Parts: sequence; structure tokens; C-alpha cells
Amino acid sequence: MIIGITGGSGSGKSTLSRELAKRGFTVIDADKEYHHLQENDLELRQELIDNFGTAERAQLRNIVFADKEKASLLREVTYKHITKAIDKKLALGGDIVLDASGLFESGYDAKCDKTIAVLANREVRINRLLLRDGLTRQAILSRLQAQPSDEFYTKSADIIVNNNGNGFNIDSILGKLNQKIAIYGGTFSPPTLGHLDVIKRAVALYDKLYVVVLKNPTKDPIFTEEERLNMLKKITEDLPNVEVERYDGLLAEYAKEKGANFSVRGLRDQFDLKSEHEMYQLNAQIAKEEFEFSLDTNFSPTTLENFYTSSSMVRELFKSGSYKVASKYVDARIYDDIFNKYRAINLEKNNAQSSAAISRIAPQTP
Repeated sequence: MIIGITGGSGSGKSTLSRELAKRGFTVIDADKEYHHLQENDLELRQELIDNFGTAERAQLRNIVFADKEKASLLREVTYKHITKAIDKKLALGGDIVLDASGLFESGYDAKCDKTIAVLANREVRINRLLLRDGLTRQAILSRLQAQPSDEFYTKSADIIVNNNGNGFNIDSILGKLNQKIAIYGGTFSPPTLGHLDVIKRAVALYDKLYVVVLKNPTKDPIFTEEERLNMLKKITEDLPNVEVERYDGLLAEYAKEKGANFSVRGLRDQFDLKSEHEMYQLNAQIAKEEFEFSLDTNFSPTTLENFYTSSSMVRELFKSGSYKVASKYVDARIYDDIFNKYRAINLEKNNAQSSAAISRIAPQTP
């Protein structure tokens, strides 16, 4: 397993790396690799001089910590050199920690199975840097200003670890790293007992399940995205390891963001099997070639009770007014949401028909 660890100055990412080293991980420190190359690689030194006027570490630090564009240029100049050195060490295999301050900006995260961002409150970081580096407060503030925000790390990393002085719970962190995470994507218009059955069975297999409302350009859902989200949240409220979200992009892209290596799908018959197998192959290919990770699919055959259950059937039952029959295929917690939606639709339709009928029989104005 390759774990990428990152964080801003004073967050404590290197401390976490050392703690994981005690648990048997080999630590590759990208900063140390860079410093070694900076002193010994003549080609790199010349490129640094050409771009920054110096190859000396202290001078470069002052330049890039105060200028985000210069920091980006430094990563660009050094990337190919550092990557070559890191790749040699990664090729040795085993459990590895890749400690890199620019993990996401440089693209190193693509080499990792999981990524961790270590965060700490601003004042905590400032005090640590005052003690560690002997810099002035203003110099530290300039350095922090040039670094990514907590929001950036929260959005980018698989795992967030807060380090405000209480130390690291390594067992908890290792537990999160070994989590089996899955996603269950669909339109869910509306959610049915068939969907809920797939969710409950997946919960027993995975440590974390993301149920995600995806946009399907081939479908025109009766229910708004917000309505579907709310219904899914209601029927999964008693399942603590389930999160309901929405996503507009590719399923594989969402899985990569969440650190999920499994997709869950329900199967009713041979027709489902054909279409779902095609989607499995496509998602696996996109994950591998576009996002550089593996995405497998767990097919969950339907139970006999839900063999004929589908969102389209439920919509037709409510549309025709067969509410008693329809209630057998949806969770009681969302029955009223669906009933009220179709009552409003049917009422609007009846009013429109009545208006049209009246207009046909109304006397024409001479």
C-alpha cells in the first residue's frame, strides 16, 4: 500500500510519517529527495539558476513561500527530477508513506492508494514554526499565505487528520486506511424497496457506502434532485455508515474522490445483467485509464420480493392512482412524499383537461 501524506507548514505531517514508520512503513520524504537532488544534480541546479537566479535552498525558500506562482514554477522545474528518484523507491514495493507537501499540486497523489491531509489550527501552526524555524511571525504568515487552504486539502484528500496538540491515534488512522468503501449510484426517481434492499446488503459488506444521485442525460426525472436526496436520506437514516450525496460527473471520478474501489449494482434479470456488465466494463476502463485506480463492481441479485420492483413501475402506479398497490413497493417513510407529488401532478393534469373541455363547449363569440 502507498499512502500519500501532505499538509501545510507546521501541520505535523512529518510527525505522522515518523509514527507510521514505527508501524513498519517505509517513508519516502519528497522534500529530502528534493534537497539531495538540489545539491547533487547538476542539471537541476542549472535549471533552478536559469529560472530563479539561484539554486541555494534558503534563497529559493524565501522566493517561493511568498509567491504562489513562483512556487508552482518550482514544482514544474523539479517534478521530473524528483519523480524519477521517487519512482525508483516506489518500485521496491511494500507499505510506503510518500510524504510530500505538494502531493496534489504535483500529481503525486495518482501514485497513492490513499491520501491523508494533516490539518491544524492557524495559531497552532504559527507557534510550532516560531519554535522550530526561528522565523518572525510576519515571515511565517507570508509562508502560510502562499500555501493551499484547509478547504483545498479537505476536498482533495481521502482522510483528514486534525493535529492540534493531542497526538495521533495511529490505530484509528490505520483503520480508516483499510476501510472498504463502495458507491451506489443511480437516478432513484423515486427510491424503491428494491433500492433499499441493495443498500442494506451493501452495508453488511462495506465499511462505508456512498449512495449518490447521478445525473442521467437520457432520463427526465419526475422528482427534483433535492426531492430524491431527501427521500434517500429518510430511508437510510438508521444506517450509520451510509452517506447520501449528489454528483454531476462520471461515476469513476466520484469513486476516486471518495477513495472507493467498489461500485454496487442491483440485478433483476438477464437484461439487467447485460446492460450492467457493459457499464461495469466501461467504468473499470475509465477508472484505470483516466484516473489511474481500480474500480470493481459488486452485483447484488434481487430478492424474490423485489423481483418486479422498479422506479418506472412505481411511477406508473402512482400516476394511475393505484396508491394502495404502489405502497407495497416503497418505504413507508417516503410514501407521503411520492403520493403528494403525484397528487399535485394529477390535480394539475385534471385541471388542464377540465379547462380544455370547457373551452370546447363554450359558446363562440360572434
